Parts: sequence; C-alpha cells; structure tokens
Amino acid sequence: MALRQSSEPDDTAPGAAGLSDAQLGAVAEDQLATATVLSAPGTATVAFPLLDLGFDLYPRRIRTLRAHPVQVKARSFLIDGEFQASVPSLHQDPNGYILLPYVPPPDWSLHPRLWAIPIPEFVELAQPHGSGYLFSGYLDGRFARASNKFLVDVPRLRRQWLERIPGWKDAVRAPRLGSSSETEEVPRPASRAFGKYGELWLASQLMRAGLQDVVVAQDRLRVDCIDLLLHDLHSYAIGGVAIHTSTVNARGIVQFRIRQNTFFIDPQLLVVILPCRSDGELHDTAFVIPAADVPAMSTASVDRGDPGYQGSFRLEPLAEKMHPFAVPMEKLGASVLERVFPGRYGLAG
Repeated sequence: MALRQSSEPDDTAPGAAGLSDAQLGAVAEDQLATATVLSAPGTATVAFPLLDLGFDLYPRRIRTLRAHPVQVKARSFLIDGEFQASVPSLHQDPNGYILLPYVPPPDWSLHPRLWAIPIPEFVELAQPHGSGYLFSGYLDGRFARASNKFLVDVPRLRRQWLERIPGWKDAVRAPRLGSSSETEEVPRPASRAFGKYGELWLASQLMRAGLQDVVVAQDRLRVDCIDLLLHDLHSYAIGGVAIHTSTVNARGIVQFRIRQNTFFIDPQLLVVILPCRSDGELHDTAFVIPAADVPAMSTASVDRGDPGYQGSFRLEPLAEKMHPFAVPMEKLGASVLERVFPGRYGLAG
C-alpha cells in the first residue's frame, strides 16, 4: 500500500497553511493530553518527554507508575476520505500505544474520533514499510477492518481507552500515615525555586547517564509525588523519582517533607533528597530512598493542615540511619538509573 496524494482541492497537505509537520504534531499532542486529563479528572495525568526519543506522551494513573508510552501520528488531511499515516520508526514497547488523530484546518481541532491501538496490535495491523509501517483506515468505520475496534470517541477516552488498559483500574497502593501522639507542625524546608532547581539539575544528570536509552518525562502540572518519570527503552520498564531539594540549616540539619495524600508505594519509585546550601550550591552527597522505606524513617507531621511524612537528619557527621541511602552527587544520575533499572547502568553509588 503506497500513500496516495490528495486529489481534493480542500485538503491541506502537511506544512500548508502555516503549520509544519512538527507543529501539527505538537498541536495534536497538546490537545490529546488535555482531552485525556479532562476525560479522567482526578485519575489521569500526562507527562511530556524532555527529549523526543520516539514517544510523545505518557498517560499515567495518578499515584501509580501505571504509565503507557504513546506515539502520536496526526494528519491534517484525508485521501478520498481515508486516513493514511506513515510511522517511520517504532519502539515495540508491549505497554505502548499508537494514537492516530485527524486534526483538520482551519481550526486545527481534534476530530471526534481517533485510533488508540496497542503497539503489538498495530504491528500486526499495519503494513511493514522499510524500518517502519504504513497505516490506513476510515474514521467512520465504513468498511469492515480489524482496526475499527480501536476507534474511540475523544470525549470518552476514559471509558473507551484508559479503563480498558490492563491494570489501569487496580487499587492505588498508598501507605497510611503513622500515628503520632504529637503531630508536629513543620515549615516547608525549601522554596519553590530551590525545588525546581533540584528537578532540573537531576533531570540533566539522568539524561547524561541514560542518553538515548532512557526517556525523562515530566507532568506540566504536578499532581502527585512524581517529579520525573523514567522509561527505559531496552527493558521498557517505567520508574519514577520524587525529588526534594532541602536546604541545610545552621546546625547542619536537613529536613524533608512528603505530602501524604500524593505519595504511594512502588518498587520502581525512589525519593531523592538533594541537600542544598543557602547560596544554591549542592552538597557533595545525595540520598536515594526507596519509597517503601519512607514511612518507617519518618514521622507524622502537619503543614497548615496538610498531613505528611517529616524526616530530618544531621549531614555532618552523617546520621547512621542515612548511610544506606547516601550516594556521591557526581554519581547520582547513574545510581538512580541502576536502582530503578537494575543491571543496565553500572553499580549503584
């Protein structure tokens, strides 16, 4: 099957009307992310990769690491009513999806229907073409095709797509806040500026350590404890990092606080503590804590009525309880990747 050229004068070919292929893709991705969140308010979020390594979106069930990589192939025109798309390359992640939306001019809005096809099924449906695939279909399902069962209505993405993903609706594993006879009121240990600085710095270290093998993605608006989502493009495993950039006080004490109602337990979730001096300089030691260990090494606290896990420790000399979690700052990127994806990125620091 070769892709035919449009014969209709009203069709808009890629790059016409001021939108390049890349711009059309970005428009479609933004609208799909918005539609996904609106279809499942309070249960779904969407992360965007910091660097495009083959996937465009990562829908995720909030307070879990049930994330699914998505490649988007949008088209702004049809050929005699037929949607045709070329997928030049594809990571065959068994948990991934291909979304095929039609975004026509002049308003460049999503057509009410699109295809949401699991990658294993897409590989079976599409026609191989070089190192990629060719796909065609009709949005109204006018002909009996195997791909018709993957047509979904954009306003019903939650019911027709997300909730059909195996495991999506499973219960969230959220630890209970430990009881405390004296629930301590504590201040926030670092400003938002310090927090963002820590996220960006750690993201750069993870990208340096993972290069083309690991996708680093981030929600545009944080809705739970996940600051960075990680996707290994060899094992196709998903991991997550919660980052706490904590200032060191005058007594050499580091404090961190994790909100209880955004936290959850997962073997692939790590909490990273970045001690930071008041001038913004990072300490030479970071701390990488498995999520499951957080409740046991913290105490109940309240910050303006918001319950959470409060931890504190002396940095110099280092408190004994923190020794198992200490990592040299210069090895932090590789150490995090090795702990989330064991056996691939060298020995943990």
